[in-house]
Amino acid sequence: MEVAVRKKLRRIFTIMGTTALIFTITACGNRMDAMQPDSSYVADFFDIPDTVTGIERLLLKDDMAYMCCLEEDGTTYLASMNIDDGKFLKQNLELDASVSLLDFGFAPDNSIWAVCLEQAGVYSLRKFDNKGSQVQSVDLAGVMDTPVISAVGKDLFLSIDREGNICVAAKGRNTLVYLFDNNGSFLFSLDYEGNLITTTTTAGGQIGICATSSDRMNYDLLTVDMESQDWRKDKIYLGATAGLYGGVNKDFYRFDSSVLYGYAAGAQEGIPVFNWSDMGLGTSEVHLGECTDGRFVVLAASSNQTEVLSYEMAVLTKGVDEREILSMVSLSAIPGLVQAVSDFNKTNDRYKVELTEYFPYAQNVTDEEWDNAIINLNTRIISGDMPDILDMSNLSVQIYQSKGLLEDLYPYMEHDPEIRKEDYFENVFEAISLDGKLPYLTDGAAISTMLAGEDIVAGNDGWTIQELEKVLDTYGANSINNLSGASFLKIMLQTDGSFIDWNLGKCSFDSPEFVKMLEFAGKIQVSSQNGFGGTEMSDTYAAAYETVLSVYHITRYRNYYNGNLRFLGLPGGGGEYHVIKPEVKVGISSSSTRKEGAWEFVRTLLTEDHQMSCMMLPIHRRAFDKVTQAAVEGKSIWTWIYEDGKATKEDVELTKQLLNSAAYVENDNQTLESLILEEAREYFSGARSALEAAERIQSRASLYINEQM
Repeated sequence: MEVAVRKKLRRIFTIMGTTALIFTITACGNRMDAMQPDSSYVADFFDIPDTVTGIERLLLKDDMAYMCCLEEDGTTYLASMNIDDGKFLKQNLELDASVSLLDFGFAPDNSIWAVCLEQAGVYSLRKFDNKGSQVQSVDLAGVMDTPVISAVGKDLFLSIDREGNICVAAKGRNTLVYLFDNNGSFLFSLDYEGNLITTTTTAGGQIGICATSSDRMNYDLLTVDMESQDWRKDKIYLGATAGLYGGVNKDFYRFDSSVLYGYAAGAQEGIPVFNWSDMGLGTSEVHLGECTDGRFVVLAASSNQTEVLSYEMAVLTKGVDEREILSMVSLSAIPGLVQAVSDFNKTNDRYKVELTEYFPYAQNVTDEEWDNAIINLNTRIISGDMPDILDMSNLSVQIYQSKGLLEDLYPYMEHDPEIRKEDYFENVFEAISLDGKLPYLTDGAAISTMLAGEDIVAGNDGWTIQELEKVLDTYGANSINNLSGASFLKIMLQTDGSFIDWNLGKCSFDSPEFVKMLEFAGKIQVSSQNGFGGTEMSDTYAAAYETVLSVYHITRYRNYYNGNLRFLGLPGGGGEYHVIKPEVKVGISSSSTRKEGAWEFVRTLLTEDHQMSCMMLPIHRRAFDKVTQAAVEGKSIWTWIYEDGKATKEDVELTKQLLNSAAYVENDNQTLESLILEEAREYFSGARSALEAAERIQSRASLYINEQM
């Protein structure tokens, strides 16, 4: 069956150094300013049919993109797409409908090898000629450990080297690799202690295995030595990796969720090719291939809480961009923010946002590197080197606001003809506001709160530390799910602003109230962290701390407490005390000379369409209704949290009530939190009394706050 897909959009994006990175990091690893891409690209976008809900592999051959496609009903097939006109065509492989195609590769003789899963749970390696007829089948049960295969399910990958040798790799606790010759005969197996992310074939024709390094936080590239039947000794340390792809003009390419890097054969360091958000590319389920003429083909999906993944193909060729540049800086942008920048850059005719990240989202960063980045950022800002747009996540909004560095966004909202405050949960804006001004905007929000069964807290109007202490005394130190002494203290520091007055530059961590809070934190034992995801909760939890990201969290707790769910809020002086955790915090620099353009981008966070794609609760009321209705119908991307896959209308109302009643906002200051928790641990270990620890916290915090004023 053939589906014609018309060219959807053509946009020119410049990646070359039209502007250097705004800030130079002098003390941090992975300096992004040290290497700038030396090319620029034009992106042509083509729709992939909406029936495709998953793609497992992209390979290029003769100006055609080949992909292993999955549809919502479980149907799998091989498809091709013309990279010049976007024409989509299903390939006629000789496979029964009951057989799932997991991955494929092209052999040197143009035949196709594929790894398949049959309905009975049998895995096989199959060969097809260039007409799609099956010419060989190899039962993998005799080679691979069947329990391991069953455990990894569809996490099987296939790659072929230039000699036609075949690699089948499986995800398990470790990486399991099985090698076959070009006739499908088993040769040998290898294993590696890291977790597998993917396999690839380098431009040099070697089979590459990308797996986590020993620290489980970064990735290595290992290549197979077919002669010695072992791993080659020249392992390449990749660092942060969101995707790895074989190359043509480069040996391979690495995507770190922010930038695409190309690696020459044998090189330990990659050279940046393009910034992902500059190109307007999607950030979910990314696949990439390189043509012999230097063009790149990217398959990526856009996410939406009410729909399955929607894919498109982008073909990148060299070109120039003449739009006005808006500079934006983030310490580490979450994928949703990168996607927002990409969407803006793909559609806006006048402006282009150039997003500079100190660290890609997936990178493992030391405390020293992080602190040095903040110091460097603040130093440059003080010197007048301020971007047009600033991601305030992980930064102290109070400090930046008190210095007059952030634009008040209320006037922009009021003069925007398409934005009406009544369309939103206005309490979110009120919670974010400082001194009557709106320093940043967000698209979605989670709610930090505590929940319990009604019978446990019957008669309580508020939820004070004393009342929480009674619960612990009655039900035991481990009776609060998701809470430890350190985590409780951190939550209260982020949400209770009573101990710091940023306007006066003073703090009161030596007050009796803080000492009491510290003593209470010391009483809480480390509890098991099984409140998020699909893990069974213990029957012993009297209450729970939770960051509610979706209606499914409410579904889960309502069932847990047999329909008698009570929102307690965080312990405060009285009344309900629920705290908004913004998904993003994007502000406009008060010194920007392009504030009109900056608002053009920032306002996109408030659009209904964008809010339906954020990963938390939308603050746009219609978007909220659509997202929660999808959960009721079992069509939400969050269905994996709840085993039944559906929420109820009662859950929706409870979630709306929770979002609508939150009156405080979580504020981050990681440097301040770190020094407070460092001193608190001395108290937790018994090395100091609570009063002694509080006095040391007061001394160090006062010094830090004075330095910021």
